[in-house]
Amino acid sequence: MLKAHTTIEEEIFYPAARAAGIDDDLLDEADIEHASAKDLIAQIEAASPDDDHYDAKVKVLGEYVTHHVVEEHGEMFPKCRRAGMDLVTLRAELESRKMALLPGDDDAARTEGEPGPVAGILARINQTLFSKA
Repeated sequence: MLKAHTTIEEEIFYPAARAAGIDDDLLDEADIEHASAKDLIAQIEAASPDDDHYDAKVKVLGEYVTHHVVEEHGEMFPKCRRAGMDLVTLRAELESRKMALLPGDDDAARTEGEPGPVAGILARINQTLFSKA
């Protein structure tokens, strides 16, 4: 799901934001954040939870995602609204594209009850970020 999310932002949302005149520096930073996150996702998917630095990679990915979400909601989306972007209509396009991407996801092919790699990564991110320890 995280990979689908980055794809729909890169294919649909960021180009629409650029066309609306949203600050290029902010969008360029988002592109770099996506590239870093996708690199970590690939490393995590290719690794085993027993590998060196696995937990650190998951934690850093979670931190990247959290930072990215906070920046989008606190800075980018308000700028998009002020620029007159119709985020409700755009959301429908994003959702449609996301649904087209998800059937090819590894988790879609898993058997019921078995966590796939993406679900495992997201669960580990949540555990790392929100554990009391």
